[in-house]
Amino acid sequence: MIHSFGITLVAVGARVLVPILLLLSYLFNGLALPAGGIAYMVQEVLNVNIWAGLVLHLVVSEWIVLRSKRGR
Repeated sequence: MIHSFGITLVAVGARVLVPILLLLSYLFNGLALPAGGIAYMVQEVLNVNIWAGLVLHLVVSEWIVLRSKRGR
């Protein structure tokens, strides 16, 4: 149940991750837009956002499950 709830919150977490990933992308490109322009940068950030959100939420939900098992 905790894992399902974590996966459900991926869309909510995306609202937080997208601005952070856009800023990081801008910084890693040397404070300049990539060759494809802003549309390319946004497309790449949204692709990374899907996987980053899934991994982040699964790690946090697994940590919660393991922590509750250890406390018993």
